[in-house]
Amino acid sequence: MELAQKHAGLPVTHVVLVHGWGYDARLWDALCPHLPDDWTLERLDFGFYGEPPSGALAQSIAVSPAPTWGKSVIAVGHSLGALWWLSQAPGAWSRLLCLNGFPRFCQQADYTPAVPARSLARMRQRLREQPAQVLAEFARRVGVATPERAPDVRRLDAGLAALEEWDGRTTLQERAGDVFALYSADDAIVPAAMSAMAFAALPPAQHAAGAVAGHALPVSAPALCAQWLQRLAT
Repeated sequence: MELAQKHAGLPVTHVVLVHGWGYDARLWDALCPHLPDDWTLERLDFGFYGEPPSGALAQSIAVSPAPTWGKSVIAVGHSLGALWWLSQAPGAWSRLLCLNGFPRFCQQADYTPAVPARSLARMRQRLREQPAQVLAEFARRVGVATPERAPDVRRLDAGLAALEEWDGRTTLQERAGDVFALYSADDAIVPAAMSAMAFAALPPAQHAAGAVAGHALPVSAPALCAQWLQRLAT
């Protein structure tokens, strides 16, 4: 395998995980038991449900705790978390695994098919007026319940603004040999056609659509996600 040859003799077992919009660091609960016991796992949190945001995300929308890693880490991002790694992360990373992720969320003339900005604008307005209903509808579309805690609407709104504004395509192009993407063949949030377009710059062996529905692969397919992670650690 090309990845193993490229990184031969450089095993990486420090993994830093960043969840997506509408969730918290508990999103990784199903995945972590599938990883080796001797790995170091750090979960960062955007603070969407009252947890203090991690220091690494504090200058954007914020995550907690503060980053402690050097350059030899495997970065893992789910959805918005993947976009954060590509566009905002202050620390270095060795390889990146995007799960249901993207280098940009909203559609542009040179980035299509993707999500129209007007759809996100409507969601932001509804979030301010009816946060519980918006989160319930989002959870239904994702296929995984959101945390049963009081949401921080201000931080959730900032997360939607980030989805509208952030763009990590330059990093994706520059680091194409170190970025891997696993997405769902049937995802109501990020359709497979958008994922295939977004990661077209990657070598074919580095991105794939899993035969699992939904927008939360760390929950619905934790063993598959772990397999991809262990490939990156080789």
